[in-house]
Amino acid sequence: MLIRLILFLNICLILATCLGYMASYIDPSSMSLPQVAGLFMPWLLALNLVFILFWGTLRKKWILLSALTILLGLGQISRFIGWHFDQEVSNPTLSICTFNSESYNRSNHLEKFAEAIKPMDPIQVFCLQEISSDRIEELRKHIDLPNIYAHRGKVILSQFPIIRQGNLQFNQTVNGCIWVDLDVDGSEVRIYNVHLHSNQVSRDAETIIENINTDKVQAITKIRHMVGNYKRATIERNKQVQKILSHVKSTGHPVILAGDLNDTPFSYTYQQFKSLLQDQFRTTGLGIGTTYAGELPGLKIDYIFADNHFESQSHQILKTKISDHFPLLSYIKLKN
Repeated sequence: MLIRLILFLNICLILATCLGYMASYIDPSSMSLPQVAGLFMPWLLALNLVFILFWGTLRKKWILLSALTILLGLGQISRFIGWHFDQEVSNPTLSICTFNSESYNRSNHLEKFAEAIKPMDPIQVFCLQEISSDRIEELRKHIDLPNIYAHRGKVILSQFPIIRQGNLQFNQTVNGCIWVDLDVDGSEVRIYNVHLHSNQVSRDAETIIENINTDKVQAITKIRHMVGNYKRATIERNKQVQKILSHVKSTGHPVILAGDLNDTPFSYTYQQFKSLLQDQFRTTGLGIGTTYAGELPGLKIDYIFADNHFESQSHQILKTKISDHFPLLSYIKLKN
């Protein structure tokens, strides 16, 4: 009887995992449930591994259920787990870093930040999200990048001269997109710095973790609230993505897009960007691609994308907790 119950749970898990795989291809405005499953994909995949180990120890044929489920999604799993051990950097065109700074809301944040980015030097282009205007000048004391464009909590700092600049503002919040055209050794390169609509799930996750042992009813209520927020946010992000991609398609020169998408690699949001640009983690990343350092573990929501004018040489996630996000760094070479 116990084995039958475990088998039933395994089948339910497989259905949820397959639903998560579908999230990349289903518009959230038509069906949002796959997007919710996509949010939990790291844990769903981990649970499938647990079932593989369980059935393996019992030498049961049911081991094939989760094993085949993972094999089915290997293409999508490579968006979250990188296998690229060779990351030799030779004469890159530029190095670009993106970082959601969590508004620098800690007293010693800048000192920690300056110390954290030392291993990443030199950074030639820096995209930041959630940075208040009064902190920008303070930031420039630690980063020697003379050219700057900032708008509503987003900033691009560059070693290269800025030819043009602009923004796509979605509302009156910090969410939006700014862009600059840079003169990179005689070639024009468009850089987008993106911060999409937030899920607001991190605060709910903190409350759930606090209440899970003391107030289970409150924890369950918060879980429902968190899922509801995510459903609504995916629909809003899809509208923002379409606006950004329309702008990207009208660009006549090489494009790099970086920032906080607030969505996972299994999402419809990610798939829309991936259809036009290359995820630098998937191209040259190594290890588990977690970029969120908050209470909800296992999330990859920050990215650096580049179009096919570029060749990726290296991609790093700096696992230092100076914000609720980790900084990302890519070395990219412009093809001849």
